[in-house]
Amino acid sequence: MKRKILKTISTIDSLNIEEFKKLNIGIEIQDFTEPNLSLDEINIIIHRYKAKLKGFENVKALHGPFLDLKPSSPDKLIREVSYNRYLYTMNAAKELNIDYLIFHSQINPYLNQPSLIKLNNKQSREFWEQILKEVPDYNGIILLENIFEETPNMLKDLIETINLPNIKINLDVGHAKLGKVKLEEWIKELKDYIFYIHIHSNNGLYDNHQAPIRDEIEDLYYLLDKYNLDPVLSLEYKVDNLEEEMEKYK
Repeated sequence: MKRKILKTISTIDSLNIEEFKKLNIGIEIQDFTEPNLSLDEINIIIHRYKAKLKGFENVKALHGPFLDLKPSSPDKLIREVSYNRYLYTMNAAKELNIDYLIFHSQINPYLNQPSLIKLNNKQSREFWEQILKEVPDYNGIILLENIFEETPNMLKDLIETINLPNIKINLDVGHAKLGKVKLEEWIKELKDYIFYIHIHSNNGLYDNHQAPIRDEIEDLYYLLDKYNLDPVLSLEYKVDNLEEEMEKYK
């Protein structure tokens, strides 16, 4: 099976569009993870990407902001800030015709009292129902990414409570490695919702975003085949020679 591969780029200045076209791979834009962009800077970045991506036919993804955001917060002001951050990112995704738009789940695994989980999930659904009405003509898939969760259970509960057809899961295998269960457990539990995967590795202690070894890639491919999954795969780590790195994924 030929899998769809993307490479993350931190800023537009690091994008060699001709190399991506030559290697026939997609792009995950991460400029918008920067929390202090002004609206003028955002518009300039969008304009520059529009020019660079003209005629680009491979998959395009965009990673939204995540620092200190909580769209289901009980604090009204924090909800408002989160709403505005998410909204400008969704509008950017619409402008750039983005296929996949990524946000963190913002789950705190230590707030695990059942009534708190239920409230968080309910407010998350209300948030997404409201914000999607403001950008009704965005036709891409919105992805929620595991970040601090130690098992897939809380993310599964969240996605099933939201229960909207265009909101799915980005499984970050590096973040999952820092949890308490094996990768197969994450894939087995979330398989119905996994449309996208962030690939990177770490030392088991810190979120290093280091390159995976070949055995880790082979193990991931084995599990995707076992559970009959064909998500987009996004390489979220530093690569010195992209052409050589792509050989690992053939």
